[in-house]
Amino acid sequence: MKKLLQTFKNMKYRHKLTILLVVASLVPMTVLALYSHDRMSTFIRQNEIEDMQSILEQARENIDSQIEVYASLINYLTYSPDIEEIIREKNLDNYTAYEQYTQVADPLLSVPKSYHDAILKIQLFADSIQVEHEYTLVPLDNLNREWWSARISDDVRIQWAVDEEQGEVAAVRKIYDGKTLEAVLCVTLDYDKIFQPLSNIIEDDNGGMISDRDENIMYVNHALDGLEIKGGLVKKALEEIGESCEYVKSTDEHTGWTFYLYKSKAAISGSVLRLFLEEIPLILFCVVIIFFLGLIFSKLFTRKIEELTRNIDRVNHGSRQVTVSSSSEDEVGILIRSFRRMMDEINRLIDEVYVNKIALKEFELKALQAQINPHFLYNTLSVINWMAIRGGQKEISRVTLALSTFYRTALSKGEDMVTVENCIRNMEAYLEIQLVMHDHDFVVEWDVDDSIKNEKMPKLLLQPVVENALEHGLDEKEEGEKILKLSFLDMEKEVLIVVQDNGQGMEQKKAETLVTYQAEGYGLKNVNDRVCLLYGEEYRIRIFSSPGEGTKVEMRFPKEGKLYEDKV
Repeated sequence: MKKLLQTFKNMKYRHKLTILLVVASLVPMTVLALYSHDRMSTFIRQNEIEDMQSILEQARENIDSQIEVYASLINYLTYSPDIEEIIREKNLDNYTAYEQYTQVADPLLSVPKSYHDAILKIQLFADSIQVEHEYTLVPLDNLNREWWSARISDDVRIQWAVDEEQGEVAAVRKIYDGKTLEAVLCVTLDYDKIFQPLSNIIEDDNGGMISDRDENIMYVNHALDGLEIKGGLVKKALEEIGESCEYVKSTDEHTGWTFYLYKSKAAISGSVLRLFLEEIPLILFCVVIIFFLGLIFSKLFTRKIEELTRNIDRVNHGSRQVTVSSSSEDEVGILIRSFRRMMDEINRLIDEVYVNKIALKEFELKALQAQINPHFLYNTLSVINWMAIRGGQKEISRVTLALSTFYRTALSKGEDMVTVENCIRNMEAYLEIQLVMHDHDFVVEWDVDDSIKNEKMPKLLLQPVVENALEHGLDEKEEGEKILKLSFLDMEKEVLIVVQDNGQGMEQKKAETLVTYQAEGYGLKNVNDRVCLLYGEEYRIRIFSSPGEGTKVEMRFPKEGKLYEDKV
């Protein structure tokens, strides 16, 4: 956690602001999305339950309409004069009874089958019937042989019994003469056809069930895995159904049957899941928009702060040029304008102090030059040279001549500007002395354009650069040939001086610090400051280096004619 917090602290302000904007937008959006999803999920579940209730009601009404038809048929047959006559005529002879059965009862009880496919048979059990006729007329004593006889009570209303194993539904009405049971009329119906409307709405993820008045299961149909319901009390079945399903119910007023339609919770959740999957592209689109806007706003808000940071960093590395500006009146704008005013004041003070310091150095240099008697120095060096020749010390003679030449070209009669040719002679004398001091362990290569020998340049400009190349470049190289190359090149309107060594070199980033306040010494920095003061920042020294490859220093200054044109 600490590492994560530290990583966040070390991030750029723009990235921090982006993260904060995105998080600040995502949190309320997530809360709103979750709330909307929860409300929509509840709405979908309610719709699913309402749809189930509507489908169940429609199936129940279809079954109820069939029940009403068969109830009307029983009512019609019960109050039919022909049926009443058969029930009450108990002393008919066999022939008359047969004639009445075949001509009256058979058509009356058989014809409805041709109009209703669900009717399996219509039976009349009567005390007046002595011999069973076909399957329509049965003696009352044979009533106990029927599967439904034990399931009906002593009630004159139509009673319904269902037997799944038999595949039959029985609609039964008892007919009494006072308190004496005279007859029983039964319409036997096809189980599957009666409950076909409920079976039609059963799919892979739902099921249906019907219970009677006593809450016994009469019908059950489903294709749900792991759910086994075969009979018994509906209360126990509902406990098992409630664990994995949602259910609705509807009760029929005529039969007292209760219809149930149940659907797996997974199927209902599937509708919610589909809704969520449909929402994902929209959510992702919103996240992308939030992230994109966060990037834009953070960049817009931090642009000036980043510019100010870069300017401060450049100032920290020695630059005094301010490029950031702002016209806004907010805190950032006030900070930028304050920074500009501060840098302007610092530049003014630096220029003032620096100019005074340069003037002081010039006075000190001229005072030092005045104290040195060139003639006395040259005469003394000539005496040393003559004594070396007389003593046969040729190397001492060369060093003495080189030293004499070095000071003669360096002092240059007090002039600040010297010719390129004078500078070359000065370096030749300086390097002659250095070769003797280094036991001739390096080679000097020259590349000089004759066309620029008369061009003017500041004196004592090149010696610190060459000294730096020897001390930090070639002296630290342990193997291989050591080469120092000096080039004086004509670049049309400018003179280019290049000092290049094949020493050990350094990283480019370190090389760029040699002319800044971060440099260990001040030789190259002072040379750079002199050039910039004389010709401007565009003529600053450029240093190129690579480890193992050596270092190259480039100095440029305008030709005298070009400098005059620029001043004009």
